[in-house]
Amino acid sequence: MKIMAFVGSPRKNGNTAKIVNAIGKGAQESGHEFEVYNLAEMNNKGCLACDACQSKKVDFCAIDDKLTILLPKIADADCIILGTPVYMIHVSGHTKNFLDRLRPFLEQHNIPKQLPGKKYITVTCSGAPAAAFTNVTEYLNQLFGYFKMENAGNIIGGGLNEKDGIMGQPEILKQAEDMGRKLR
Repeated sequence: MKIMAFVGSPRKNGNTAKIVNAIGKGAQESGHEFEVYNLAEMNNKGCLACDACQSKKVDFCAIDDKLTILLPKIADADCIILGTPVYMIHVSGHTKNFLDRLRPFLEQHNIPKQLPGKKYITVTCSGAPAAAFTNVTEYLNQLFGYFKMENAGNIIGGGLNEKDGIMGQPEILKQAEDMGRKLR
């Protein structure tokens, strides 16, 4: 199984990245391929609503940036992992720009293509208690459901006020590794 993971936190090795990497560790132990990308390093220019992807002028996207190069790989992947910190009661800006750039995976009239049937996992992290921002996970489930993808799990980390706060919650890291091991 080919797994692509995207971390929407500007902290290279913060809580979100640690949880996503724990999923990847479990997945690799089960023989899966795992690649992780930090969205803050991608110079993602955001969707320009040029409609080149909708009018089939390009295969994926007309924007010349690092994310456009990855869109064909996303189409080829079997599972997408998306991790984001919760900023201002929602996904981070880097994450939102990434989600907007998934528009090439919709045909005209918003019919999903290339993603239906693929698996996805979400990871959200916040300083508040985990239950405070379940709406962010619900939003991500709704969005990936719109693409007709299959939910392979959600991890909601709360009480993560410090950069390495997740190290004080080893049960979440264990849950993440187990989730990665169980991917099929």
